[in-house]
Amino acid sequence: MSQQRWFPSVDQLKDPAATERAFRQLLTQHYNLQDSVASMREEMSKPITTKSSGPPPGSGPTDTQILGLRVAPVDVQTLADGAILKWDKKSGNFHFV
Repeated sequence: MSQQRWFPSVDQLKDPAATERAFRQLLTQHYNLQDSVASMREEMSKPITTKSSGPPPGSGPTDTQILGLRVAPVDVQTLADGAILKWDKKSGNFHFV
């Protein structure tokens, strides 16, 4: 994180007009910081939503999950011992091989 600090110089405070410009700059930076903190707090207070490329929950057999990760439907009766779980980027699901 950058720690850029600003302090007015003597020239920036030499007369009322220069002082006004310096304070305007200071307050602009301060209010921008307040706004960014407020927007971060607002963003943090929103519920976390996941953007999945697949069908929405409740759509049927694609709801199969392991630790919250979608897994393509499989018949566990025909699943061989030592089957490997692989990610399919195209479908956005894991599937057994």
